[in-house]
Amino acid sequence: MSFKINRISNNSLGTHYGIFQNDELIHHEFSRAAAEKVLGKLQTGKTLEEALKFELIPKSERVIAQLVKPQVSLVKQHKSLFSKAVITEKKFEDDPVLYRQIANFKVNEIVQVTNRKGQRSTIHITSIVKLSWQQLQLLVSGGSTKFEKQYLLYKEYSTKHQPHSVLKGMSLSQAESTEIQEYIGIFKANGFSKHTQANDYITNNSLWGHFPTIRSLNDHGEYKEIEGIEPKYFEVVCHILNISGEGGRSLDNFKKY
Repeated sequence: MSFKINRISNNSLGTHYGIFQNDELIHHEFSRAAAEKVLGKLQTGKTLEEALKFELIPKSERVIAQLVKPQVSLVKQHKSLFSKAVITEKKFEDDPVLYRQIANFKVNEIVQVTNRKGQRSTIHITSIVKLSWQQLQLLVSGGSTKFEKQYLLYKEYSTKHQPHSVLKGMSLSQAESTEIQEYIGIFKANGFSKHTQANDYITNNSLWGHFPTIRSLNDHGEYKEIEGIEPKYFEVVCHILNISGEGGRSLDNFKKY
């Protein structure tokens, strides 16, 4: 495989460098030194995830960085004092190249989040840049601006290398996500607005075999073992489609099958 470093953008905080594999951008760094360090590991045969694993700065280097006080202007002093920390702690600017990179990155993840009042909701992430500020606040721990949160979320999903996830919510499993999206697809393809419509369609077309993870037999009073989906997935679908529980009979019990 062929790896190389190219300068991809330039702004007031410095020059940004991209690492390319066979001319395809696979990673972005804010200094050439950092990019060369990652490149060196990739060239030894390490994966991108292995190359990006966090490495502690030796204590002696941290002490030196804190004690050095250059006799220059405040701006230069700031840059010198924090030259080692700028990669991980810098404030991001709306870099157009990086923004396009984030905008073109596709995600297909369903995440359940909880606000400060304890109210739970569900967010289906498909395009990071289309998430609202409120959704980003619920999803991402860290970042003080919309662009910073977008970048942190992009980095989480594009590299999967961070020692601690930035997500504040809980992602559904791949099986759960796939089945819920197929279930929602039936709603959209047929113009349904109620779960009973989707459930009847699935029953009439013998499609419950497509939903082994989320399906259940539900009891509604005198109506027993009605084919449908588990309550927790019912709630997820309602949030994503922005529909209510239809005001029908309450669920007394359910069982997997």
